[in-house]
This record gives sequence, C-alpha cells and structure tokens, in this order.
Amino acid sequence: MALVVYDSKAIIPAPLIRISKVYRTSSDGRKHGVLYDISLTGTLLPFRGSPSGAYPLGDPSNAFWTLSGSPPDEAYVGGDIPFVNIQRKQEALRWLFREDGKQLEWFGGASSPVKCRPKVLSINFPEGQWADRCPYEISLEAEYLTGIIDEDSFDGSGIESVSEEWQFNEVAGHDGKVYEITHSVSAKGEMTFDEVTGNETAAWSNAKGWADARIDGTPDSTFVSFTTGFTNWVNGDYSKSTNVSERDGSYAITETWTIREAGPGETAATFSEQSFTVIHRSENDSVDVSYTGTIYGLEEQERTGGSSALANAKTATPTNSQAKTVTETALGTMLDGFVVPTTPTQKTITVNEKDAVVNFNFNWSASEDASFTQGSEATLSFNSGDGVYNLSLNVDIGGNGDTKTERLNNARSNIPSDVDARTLAVLLIGSQKPAGVTFTGVHISKSSALNETQGSSRTTWTWTDRDDNNVDISVDTTYPQTISAKITIPGRLAGPIIQRMNTATAQQIAVSYSSEGHAVKPDNDTIADIMDAAGGIPLIDQFVVGSYILDTDRETWNPSTGKYTRNRTHTVTEG
Repeated sequence: MALVVYDSKAIIPAPLIRISKVYRTSSDGRKHGVLYDISLTGTLLPFRGSPSGAYPLGDPSNAFWTLSGSPPDEAYVGGDIPFVNIQRKQEALRWLFREDGKQLEWFGGASSPVKCRPKVLSINFPEGQWADRCPYEISLEAEYLTGIIDEDSFDGSGIESVSEEWQFNEVAGHDGKVYEITHSVSAKGEMTFDEVTGNETAAWSNAKGWADARIDGTPDSTFVSFTTGFTNWVNGDYSKSTNVSERDGSYAITETWTIREAGPGETAATFSEQSFTVIHRSENDSVDVSYTGTIYGLEEQERTGGSSALANAKTATPTNSQAKTVTETALGTMLDGFVVPTTPTQKTITVNEKDAVVNFNFNWSASEDASFTQGSEATLSFNSGDGVYNLSLNVDIGGNGDTKTERLNNARSNIPSDVDARTLAVLLIGSQKPAGVTFTGVHISKSSALNETQGSSRTTWTWTDRDDNNVDISVDTTYPQTISAKITIPGRLAGPIIQRMNTATAQQIAVSYSSEGHAVKPDNDTIADIMDAAGGIPLIDQFVVGSYILDTDRETWNPSTGKYTRNRTHTVTEG
C-alpha cells in the first residue's frame, strides 16, 4: 500500500506526488545547486482516511493515523455532517503543514521510503460544494531527496544565487606598474534543514559556506597574469571586509590587494608606497622639499603583520642619507639647483606594530637655519547634490627660533597669502582635478589657529569651482493649488465641511542669487536680468513681458565683505 507521512502522521488516501527538479545556475551557465519542487495532490473524504474529521475540538494533533495499515471507516451520517467533517479535515491538514522542515516520507509496499525535509509553500483547496469530497494540493520545496539515486554533486546546499568578480585598477604615480586588485564574492542562501535531526540552517549561513570556500587571501594567479602581464609579483597591502544580511539571507566578502611587479626570483621583504613634493616660494625665494612613504612589512610575500614582517619594515626605513639620495633622484631638475641637506629640517617616523607598517616623512627647508617648516595637505571633493567641486587646503607652519615668541612670530608671518594658498592647493591636488574644473574665485571659508606654546599655526582654506565670485543661483517654482473652504461645525463627528471654491492659487517663480568678492556693489539691472533669465521669465529691452507680475525684489549688500544677495519673486497670471 502506498503511504505518505509528514511528521510521523499518515495522509490517507495517499495523495499523488509530483516532483520537479530545478537546477540553479549562475550567469555563466554553470550549475551551483538544485531545488526539488514537490506537489501533493489528493482528496479528502468525510468518513474515511486520515486525518479524521471527528477529532476533539481545538486538538487536530489527534486527527492523524499513526499505526500500521489504514484506520477503519467512520459511520456515515447525513445532513451537514459530511461538509463539517471535510472542513475539519482541511483544518487538520493546515495544522500538520504549519511548520517547515518536518520529515516527509512516501513509499509503496516493501520499498525503502523517499525522504526530505521541505519548506511549505502553499495549501490549496479548490472551490467546490465539498459535500462528499474535497480535492487539495500542497506545494513544497526541498534541497535534497534521500532514498533515491542522487545524480548531482555540488559544493554547497541552500544556495539561491552566487556572484564572483575580480577587478584590476592600475595605481598611478609609482615607479613601475602597481595594481589594486579587488576580489568580491557573494551568495544568497536559502534556509535548509538537517535530514537527520531537522535542525534549521539559516540562509545566510549557507551563503557563508559557499563564499568562504572561495576566499584564501591570495590573488588568483591566472587572472593576475592575464590582466597585468606580471609573471612574478609582490603582494602589498591586504584588507578583507565582510557583509552579512540576516533577513535577506546574503553573505558577501571583498578582498583587496595592492601588488607590484617583481624581478625574476625576487622574494620581497617589504612593499613600499612613496611620494615627493617640492614647493618654490617666489615671495622669499625659498624651497620646501618633502619625502613621504609607507612601508608594509611582509613575511613570505604575504601581509601577515607578524614580528618578522615588522622587522623587515623597520629595516627598510630610509636613513637621512638614503632619503636625501632618493629624493634628489626622484625630483631631479624640479629642485632647480637646490641641494637637499643630509639632515632634514623635520623628520617623522610612525611604527604600527600590529599591522607591521612604518610611515615616514622627511622635510627639508631652503637651509638648515630656515625660520619655519611647513606641512600642507589638499583635498578635492565633489557634491553630487549641487554639482560643485570643493578644494580644501590645510597648511601647518612650525616656527623655528630660540624662544616661543620668536617661533610664534615666524609661524604667523609665514602663513601663505590667499593667492599663494590657492596655487599650492591646485599644485598638490595635481591630476586628481578633472579637466575643465578651475578654482579662480576667492575662498568661501578660511580659518586660522595659533599655538603659542608650540610656536605653530594651522590655516585652512576652501574654494569652489563656481566662478570668480562664487555665484549661486536657485529657482523655486510654486505651481497652482486648488483653493477650498474648510468650515468647522461644532458637534460634527465627520469633521469640517470642505467646499471647493472653483479657483486656485497663482503660480509663483522665486529666484535667489548670491555672490561674493565684489569691490563695488553689482549693477542692479544686470543682476535682475540674470535672475529673470534663470527663472525662464522673458525679457525685451530689459523689461519683463507676458503674464508676469513682480511681487518682491529684495537685495542685501555688505561693502565690508563684498557679499551680495538678492531675491526676486514673480506671480504668473493668465493670458
């Protein structure tokens, strides 16, 4: 006798079983998993089979046959009892399949059962009179079937979709080719159940197993050789980030390396990044030169951060004489005859023991007895909201001298002028500035801080790429809105009476204008024409034409700061 059992409870008469095997494939066509769609199609009879319709109210757990064979038929009763029994059998089936992951078995005669632990997708009772029978269909899905021959073998279960991507970006500004490699692996999992215990495995955990198997901390040599042309390379800085989405059932890992080409048979102990800067100052005919670098210690060419890697990084830190030689070689004629001293004016070395990283900075001024030292940092940012580039410069001046007063005076007197600061910022940002972006206007902000004890200053400027006067124009259009009367009636629970008045507000166009850096107040008519044109208000011979009424026109002028603002509002009339 064929038998279908779920959670040790028999369904009699046994439903027909339909199985559909669906392969899961990635975008390259390779299979990474399988899913079984299972359908149980059967019929409920009012006085026969399991579940019974005569179980105690509220306790469908007693409705199912759990012994061998089949339960005896119940005595037929007429009236509405057959319909009631079928409804209660429906209730029992819904109760039985309320939980995922219980063991489903089906077998016939003496054959071994086929088993799985499915997820329940739906239970459907098609429309009908349900007087003497009721068909039903239960839709399930399972990650595996036991008791049958498994035709496939995959390296993970419960995987809905997968992705693996390699990206190679060449890093500019290095001696020889340097690449940043990004390896991204992600998977979206499905919840599964252990076939023996029934214990649940979370979807994200299944996704993690697939992703972790593809992460080993080293770049794929086939991809590296094909993309970069390197036959031998040194792994530099390495980082790994992980993202888990519990609700979504997804898991993603991203690895990033910096690599450089190595000579035949080279076994590097370090990976270095370095940069050089030379600044010629016209106002006092001085020169500032800096050499900055980061050294990553390696163990067997891998970023491990151990004690041996740290020792390698420290050993590779340049001495004063080495820094002088490397800097003069790198800058060459850019030094314009300036000879880099052996001893730097300022020298900073920072050791990160945990990550086996050494950061260093050498700075030389025009002479050993220079009155100050300077450190500069430029930042370029883009605001997608208004489409404006911002250029910022931080200049730290350390005054030299025998007393703190002398040091402070030297720090204060050597702060760059606004024009020189802008020139320096553009120079430092270099190729990061997109073509066509210029910074010609006055700064939009500037701040300075002085430290009397240390004899130092810190000054920050910010510029935008708008124009010489940082002009900013915005247009705010208010479209017509229906006008209605709202009459509040005491005691009316439904709220006020709302009456349309068959009219609407007028459309208004408000234009605001701001600029700065003016030596004299801007011309009224010129600014008004610019604002009206921006708002789409037509002009003929500087006069507004058409259905536009000027409601407000207000301007603010500050002769001390050179800032000018203006606001104009027009009402659009009919005709």
